[in-house]
Amino acid sequence: MSVKYYTHFIAQSEGAVEYNEYRGVVELLDRSSKVAGDREIARMLARSFDLEETDIQVLQWDHLH
Repeated sequence: MSVKYYTHFIAQSEGAVEYNEYRGVVELLDRSSKVAGDREIARMLARSFDLEETDIQVLQWDHLH
C-alpha cells in the first residue's frame, strides 16, 4: 500500500551556497500509516536525496486522499 502527499520543501547540503526547491506529489510505498509530522517527512525525503534530515526544510505538506 502507498500513501501520497503534496510536498513543498527546500533541500540544501550543509555549507552549500545554493539550494534546490521542490514541490509536487510524493508517493511513499509500503506505508500502512500516515506521516506523523514535518520531521518524519523530512527524514524520508532526505533518504531519497541522499541528504541529512537537517538538510531538508519542509515548507508545506498535505496528505492526499
